[in-house]
Amino acid sequence: MADAEHRAGAKTKAQGDPEMMKSHRLSAVLQAAVLALGLASAAQAETSLLDKYRAEGVTVGIAGYAPYGYKQPDGSFTGEQVEVVQHVLGEMGIDKIDYVAMDFGALIPSLVAGRIDLAAAGIYIRPERCEQVLFAEPTFGQGAAYVVKAGNPKGLKTFKDIAETDGAVLAVLAGGTEETLAKRDGVPDEKLLKVGDKAAGISAVMSGRADGFALSAFAIADIVRTAGDLIGVESSGSITEIAGEIYKGHGAIAFPKGQDEAALAAQMAFRDAFDGIQADYMSSGGYLEMAGAWGFTAADGPAKTMEELCAEGL
Repeated sequence: MADAEHRAGAKTKAQGDPEMMKSHRLSAVLQAAVLALGLASAAQAETSLLDKYRAEGVTVGIAGYAPYGYKQPDGSFTGEQVEVVQHVLGEMGIDKIDYVAMDFGALIPSLVAGRIDLAAAGIYIRPERCEQVLFAEPTFGQGAAYVVKAGNPKGLKTFKDIAETDGAVLAVLAGGTEETLAKRDGVPDEKLLKVGDKAAGISAVMSGRADGFALSAFAIADIVRTAGDLIGVESSGSITEIAGEIYKGHGAIAFPKGQDEAALAAQMAFRDAFDGIQADYMSSGGYLEMAGAWGFTAADGPAKTMEELCAEGL
């Protein structure tokens, strides 16, 4: 009872004490000012980077293969991820885009080193990658697959088949998600042939150095669709279960974090602005109309958010 009276008395005193009331009001004003300053700083950071990109253009790293980002015979660039970048940056008033093809494993190091401004290669969002770079929201989710010689002479369908078949070797992109998936499903490192790009992986299968070459299900489907009969390969079929769990890999545009807190704030603000326009594009139907050219459907939409994927992994 005495404590209650004390608290009531203290409250009455605070309500009636001009100095204390003034102190509370000042605290509220300062908190509002800090919030406004933070918002203004974020807006300023975004504007600063946006102005830079509008004036100087951006450099976008790609891995050079369909369906994500590749060069066409006429010299132009296309692919599901490239088209997303071109649409969003166009809406932001950024017209000059230079594409640089490189090994898949060099994309994230190039972002970290500041050699490229974005990466558009269907990079899967994974916790260890989120520690190095920023990601937009994913634009798709899919299983894995691998190409084998026509007729699938060893009857290989899954990563477990590679692990359990004597002498079977699987080619994977060095640093790619499929390497991680194969190992998680029991494939030992000595059964993995690590290659730098898609051409090297296909060559390994055709020459017999590997029995399969693993990529995302979409990438494998595109190889088979465009060149399967010509080069004599087929798909293993989509792999949607890894180590007993349902699997769906989610790809997204990646951004650098910068070298200090100010650069990180600018990149995050720019990424958030990018995300907003990308979300409108995807909800409008324009995205599916574009991505349908490579076989993407509504069923291939993302099942998780960037935040969930950064926290949970594959």
